Amino acid sequence: MLKPFLVVRIPLLLVSSTWLIRNKKMLDFLNPLLGRHPERIKANVEIYTWQTCPFCVRAKMLLWRKGVNYTEYKIDGDEAARNKMAERANGLRTVPQIFINNQHIGGCDDIHRLDSDGQLDTFLAQPVAS
Repeated sequence: MLKPFLVVRIPLLLVSSTWLIRNKKMLDFLNPLLGRHPERIKANVEIYTWQTCPFCVRAKMLLWRKGVNYTEYKIDGDEAARNKMAERANGLRTVPQIFINNQHIGGCDDIHRLDSDGQLDTFLAQPVAS
């Protein structure tokens, strides 16, 4: 009985995080197996990223594991987009910058801290204010 479980898990561990992010819709069938509940996510989540940024990948992986559908702004080399991000993020110019319901959350460490403190799910469950 344990062998089929391992057969399923081993290939998932060998898949790169970038591949998982690019193919997240294809992997949504795993939601019940992973204990993810995207139906509980009511918030509007936005993330500013660079394509090759490891912190961006890490933050997006956390959002993916939570079952969050998010809007990603890839700002590689786009100074106007970076300035808009900095304006929204109180002058911060590093990536990623994450917003939940237009509230600035911060970067990768900040969203992981919220998750480890048990506060991220509360933010994600709040619907967008009208």
